Amino acid sequence: MKPLYLSLFFLFTTTLTFAQDNVPYAEKAAQLQKEIWGTTAPEFKVTKVPDSLSKESAVVLARSFSLNRTSNTKIKFLIITAAASLRTVKLKTFHERVKINDKVSLEDYSTLEYQKKLDKTVSFFLTKFVSTNNTFIGAKIVKPNGSEVIVNTGEEVLTKNETKDQKGKLAIPGLQVGDILDYYVSTVDVDENSKNASYKNNDDVFILADEYPVLYYSLDFQYNKKTDVKYIYANGAPHFDGGRNADGDLVLSLKLHNMPKYKTNIWVSALRQYPYIEIGSTFNNGADASYDTRALAIKKAFKYSFEEYSGFNEAEKRTKDYFNTGKPFKNNAADSVLKVLYDIWKFQVFCNYEGDELDNIDGMNYRTARSVPAAISMSMMLTQLGISHAVLMVASRMSNTLDNMFTFNDFDAIIRIKRDKTYFMSFDNAVTHFGEVPERFEGEKVIALYPDRITNKYYTFTEKDDSLSVSTSDKNFIDEQLQVNLLPADMQKLKIARQVSETGSMRLEDQKSLLPAGDIDKGLQALIKGEELSKRIKGKHKADEYSSAFEQQRKDQLKAFTTEIKGKYDQEPTEVKDCKIIDPAIENTNPAFKYSASFVLNNLVKKAGNNYLVDVGKLTGGFYKLDDTERKRTIDVYMPCARSFKYTISLAIPQGYSAKGVEELNVKKENKTGSFSSTANISGNTLNIVVTRAYAHNFEKAADWPALVEMIDAAAAYNAKKILLEKK
Repeated sequence: MKPLYLSLFFLFTTTLTFAQDNVPYAEKAAQLQKEIWGTTAPEFKVTKVPDSLSKESAVVLARSFSLNRTSNTKIKFLIITAAASLRTVKLKTFHERVKINDKVSLEDYSTLEYQKKLDKTVSFFLTKFVSTNNTFIGAKIVKPNGSEVIVNTGEEVLTKNETKDQKGKLAIPGLQVGDILDYYVSTVDVDENSKNASYKNNDDVFILADEYPVLYYSLDFQYNKKTDVKYIYANGAPHFDGGRNADGDLVLSLKLHNMPKYKTNIWVSALRQYPYIEIGSTFNNGADASYDTRALAIKKAFKYSFEEYSGFNEAEKRTKDYFNTGKPFKNNAADSVLKVLYDIWKFQVFCNYEGDELDNIDGMNYRTARSVPAAISMSMMLTQLGISHAVLMVASRMSNTLDNMFTFNDFDAIIRIKRDKTYFMSFDNAVTHFGEVPERFEGEKVIALYPDRITNKYYTFTEKDDSLSVSTSDKNFIDEQLQVNLLPADMQKLKIARQVSETGSMRLEDQKSLLPAGDIDKGLQALIKGEELSKRIKGKHKADEYSSAFEQQRKDQLKAFTTEIKGKYDQEPTEVKDCKIIDPAIENTNPAFKYSASFVLNNLVKKAGNNYLVDVGKLTGGFYKLDDTERKRTIDVYMPCARSFKYTISLAIPQGYSAKGVEELNVKKENKTGSFSSTANISGNTLNIVVTRAYAHNFEKAADWPALVEMIDAAAAYNAKKILLEKK
């Protein structure tokens, strides 16, 4: 994740050259290639892999990443005035030299994909505000005999080729096992937009562990003196060397040797388990930098946000109108009022449309809310209604910890209300339920901020450290019922009628992929007696477009079901029909998402003379099987959530056949990490199988990995279970 060892002079002069808009792309590419491959550090000449790493799929002989940033103000002359514009130029170069040892890594490195050009320059009368991104690549193959073959980058394929937006893909012809690939990707950003004033848009994260062993690794940064830089070292990461040079530029460098590879890639939370460095920058016009502590930064952000935020009155007014009283909590149960308030918020956020949703109706269900402003809005409404509550600052367990917060995108906010019961409001997506805490926050430490309104816009906060509980496996449950028949016309095909019920976190992905966006819209509208779609969208023509798009998506629902079935069984189903959403579970009074469909699968029955062999173990969709590299583990296990599954399978035995091998389907395995069981019996002409599986926790210590492996192996072994339908 860094470039070659470039001299500071090269970094400075190259950045100046690349900032010039009138220099042709090809000329810049040629200059960059000359500098990178002509100023190579010794480690980028290495060709030999240590004997201890000879069995690795690939070995990174050298890797480097460099970033040079300059920011200055520039006067832009407008029609009747002039304004100062921030001009930022960034040059990033990633350079890697990797030895290919097998076909797996050969496939990984056989192509390079990249954003070649992106131009978002805007003009205001006669003045341009430049915003360009250009990417330059180079690749060469080093053969075992030492000869070098430079790849012709002119043979790239443009997967997108518009005037201001080009994406490229370059194949690496002639690359073979035993070769060394030496390649680089350089990106040049020139921007006169204020977006570069924030750390959010100038943030780089470097995880100091990799899929492959890395022998040499370097990180180099240079920022001009008008750039403010901050960085954190997490999980024991080593520190930069460097400081200010004679010109006042900040120069930082880190050299690493023999960087370890990931031990496993299943159920990992990289930013919790591996050392990393996060570094960002912003323009400061030469001002001295000062950094707040985590807690102070969060409270400052909330104080500012509360003072600046407005527009929360509508949901509050709607709630009062819904209950026909100015004091809805006086004569109504707290959970009823809070749920209505929450559902009104969801309706306002997810059922008001801007027009761009028409470009991707299928993506509408994947829209997410910004939790911090949503929590601020809700907190202000609850304060107005006299409801004491806490705003909980929480970071995802699959991301950084709160202690390693870098920008204000590194944490989320949810609301907790304690009355006769404890209620939560999480601001995630259109199908998040009132009272639901997303799985990625369960068990996490939180900062609880208790707001106290001093004036209409001034709040103070009492702070307390706390934590969230973890749901049990029965709360995140999938229950599948399958009626299975061999087709009389072709007994090597199975017809399956499947009904699925999903609760908790296990329902969310299928809800978003299978529910038409229009059904969610109507469901949320009905919950709070909201306005019809035609009244929410300005202009009859635009409203008709949305209605038409929603209706077309509903007609195309078969495609969504087919995709889900294919993903489940790893084969293309045929004769998919009777697709039905039984319960959409849009809100928490109906918490289980239920759907059904029937389909035919072709690859689960084999003919053996007059008999048929049925892969009954795969009717569950199959269970994960560990490979050899995953069986030993030294890091803790971050699973999505505690969860459980049940598959009830009824297989009709064709007339004239008997089922053999049924007793082999009875399995039971259990320990403190979970359980797996299967029971089978024959009733009349039906083979009944019940398979259950449970993961007891969302987190396991590395010491308990062998116990979890027992559960995974028990399930994986079930994939191979078969029964013989023997001709009588």
